[in-house]
Amino acid sequence: MRLFVGLELPPTLLHAIGELRGGLPDIAWLPPETYHLTLHFIGEVTHPHLLEEIHHALSAIRATPPVLRLDGTGLFTPTRPNAPDTLWVGCAPDDALLTLREKIRKGLNRAIPAGGERNGRHFTPHVTIGRMERPDQARRQRWLATALPTTEARTIGHFTLFQSIRHADGPFYEPLEHYPLHF
Repeated sequence: MRLFVGLELPPTLLHAIGELRGGLPDIAWLPPETYHLTLHFIGEVTHPHLLEEIHHALSAIRATPPVLRLDGTGLFTPTRPNAPDTLWVGCAPDDALLTLREKIRKGLNRAIPAGGERNGRHFTPHVTIGRMERPDQARRQRWLATALPTTEARTIGHFTLFQSIRHADGPFYEPLEHYPLHF
């Protein structure tokens, strides 16, 4: 099982992000039902007892619910040759979001060996919306600078353990468990 921890997006943010689809040609747009914000990538989990340890660690987390506010668009350029760029919508990194991510990282790294991401990797809160080859740079930059719709910030009341299932037509992210956040 390929696992990660993330935030599901409320309908208003899903709709706002979905409105961006089609704004640039030659994009492999991801379906809105795949939109999420990854907080911690765990990776492959093959032993059932590790899934129990993950659940136990995540259940113990107490944190203030983060407020998500869309904050710009951008691209991640791959390190692998000939791989497409990743097109994303950013989320403002509020203190509650960063604290929640750190609590998840520490809890999982204590609970399971090789608990996925380690400290030191830069965190850019984002929602991946598409993949693209390198089109006209000027057009791409204009779109990135003006594409994001205005939305209200939304408080997120839980975080989720997801399973990433690969299909020929792209990944599917199945929520396995929700963990409530408390003020």
